[in-house]
Amino acid sequence: MKTTSLNEHCGYVDCGYGHCGYGLKRPSAERLLVGLSLLVIWLWPVEVLAQRRYTITRPKERSSSETVRVKTAARQAGSRGVLVVLVEPVLPGQIVVRGIDGKDLARATADQENGQAEFSLPLAKPYKIEVSHPGYASTSIQSRPLSRQTVIRARLNAQWASLRLRDLPARAQVLIDDREKGVADESGSTVITEIPPGEHRLRIIHPDYNDYVDTFEVVEAGEEVSFGRIPLTRVARLDVEGPAGALILIDGALQGKINESGRLQILYELDQVTERTISAELVGFQSWQAKLALSPGPRKIQVEMSPVITSAGVSDFFDSLNQWQTPPEWRVIGDARNKRLEVRGAQPGLLKGLIYRDLQATFTVWFGEAKGASWIVKIDPEGRNYYLFHLAGPKSTGATPRRFYTYLVRNGGEPVEVGTPAPLLADITTQASYTINLTIRDYTIQHTITSNETGETNDLGIWTDVSAEREKHLFGTFGFRSLHGEVFIVDDLNIEPFRKP
Repeated sequence: MKTTSLNEHCGYVDCGYGHCGYGLKRPSAERLLVGLSLLVIWLWPVEVLAQRRYTITRPKERSSSETVRVKTAARQAGSRGVLVVLVEPVLPGQIVVRGIDGKDLARATADQENGQAEFSLPLAKPYKIEVSHPGYASTSIQSRPLSRQTVIRARLNAQWASLRLRDLPARAQVLIDDREKGVADESGSTVITEIPPGEHRLRIIHPDYNDYVDTFEVVEAGEEVSFGRIPLTRVARLDVEGPAGALILIDGALQGKINESGRLQILYELDQVTERTISAELVGFQSWQAKLALSPGPRKIQVEMSPVITSAGVSDFFDSLNQWQTPPEWRVIGDARNKRLEVRGAQPGLLKGLIYRDLQATFTVWFGEAKGASWIVKIDPEGRNYYLFHLAGPKSTGATPRRFYTYLVRNGGEPVEVGTPAPLLADITTQASYTINLTIRDYTIQHTITSNETGETNDLGIWTDVSAEREKHLFGTFGFRSLHGEVFIVDDLNIEPFRKP
C-alpha cells in the first residue's frame, strides 16, 4: 500500500492547515471541518488493513532498463565466459544449465534479493537454460553462443499462489480446504504452494496443541500469503469413552456430555504434566471418579459406571435405631412391647445404606403438641440435599396451621419452599394417630393422610419437580427431621421399592 504524506492531501499552503504546524495561518472552521473529513478518509484503509491476520505480497517486477551487476569476473584470457540468468519476476528460482546434447552442466538457485544466478562456462557454445519455481510454470531458453558476458532473462508465469507459515510447533500439519498440504519443519516453518485464487480455509493441527482454523483470500496467482504468529495453546486431547449421556467434569468444571456413540473429545488447556480429577455423572448410575496425570497430547480415558441398584424394601418398628443414622436428639420411647421413635431437632436422621428411586412408603405418626411433623425423601448419603415435606398442625407456630408444605434443601442450606401449600382437610388431634402414605414415581410425589381413629383418608396433594436440577434428586434414602421445633412420634415404617412393569 502506498504511504501518502499529509502534505500531499493538504496541498501544502492552499488548504489552510498551516502546513501541519510549520508556521502558516490557522485554518478557518470550514476548512478545519473539511480537513478532518479528509483525514478520516485517509486513515480509514489503514485501520481496516491492520485488522487482517495475514499479509499478501507479490514478487518485484524487473525494469527493462535495469542495470545488471555481475559478481563473477569474466576471464580476460582463456576459454570461459559468464552466463548471467535473471529470473523475472525477482524470485529465487531453480536454474539448470544443460549442453545442446542435454547433459547437465550446472545447477544453482537464484539469490533471494535479485533473482540472479551466474555460471562460468566454456565460450562460444550455446546452452539450454531451464528455470522453475513453485507456483510458476517452468520455462526453457536456449542461449546464443556464450560471449565473455551473456545475460539471459527468464520469464516465469504464475499459475498458483503460495502460503508461508512460521513459528508453528515442529511437525504441525497444515490443511487447506480440509486437505493436508504440508508439515512444519523443525524450525516451525513451511511454505504451501499450488493454491488457486479464491477464499480458502486454513486448519493447523498438532497432537499437543489446540486446532487453529482461519480463512484467507487469494486474489491472483503469484501472490504469497504470510501469516504472523499463529495463536496455539498446548492442550491435552482427551478421548473419553463411556455411557451415552454421562456428564464429564474435570476438577468439578463441566467439560461436556458423552454422545450417543459413547464418545466425548475434550481439548483441555495445560502446559505441563498436571494431576486432575476426572469425574462422570449420569442419572441411574453411581458417580465415577479418577485422579489422572494429564499432559499435552492425546490421551484415552475409559469411564466405567455401575448402575444404581435400588435397595430392597424395609420395615422398622423402632425396637432400636440400628438402621438409622441418627441425630443426638432422637430417642426410642415406650415400654418393651410397644416402642416408638420420638423425633426432635433440625438435623436429618436417615436410613443407612439404602437408596431408592421409585417407592411406596407408609408410617404412623402422632402429632404430640399438634405443632406438626416433617419427613424427608430422596436424601443423599451426606444428608445435604433432599426434598422436605412438612405438615403444619393446628398449633403450628412456624408456619400457617393446617397446611402441607413442600421444600427443597440444597447443600445443607435452609429449606426453600418449592410448592404451593395444600390445605389440610383432616381434623388433627393430639390423641389420635394417623397413617401417612406416600408414593414416588420419577419426579412426582403423592401424599395422603388417614385417621386411624375414624378411617377417613384425605389427599395431601401431588407435587412434581419440573426444575432443571431435578435429576440430581432422582435417587436417595428416607428420613425424618423437625422443621419448626415440633416434636412428633413415629412407628410402623414400611418402604417398598416401586418397579415399573
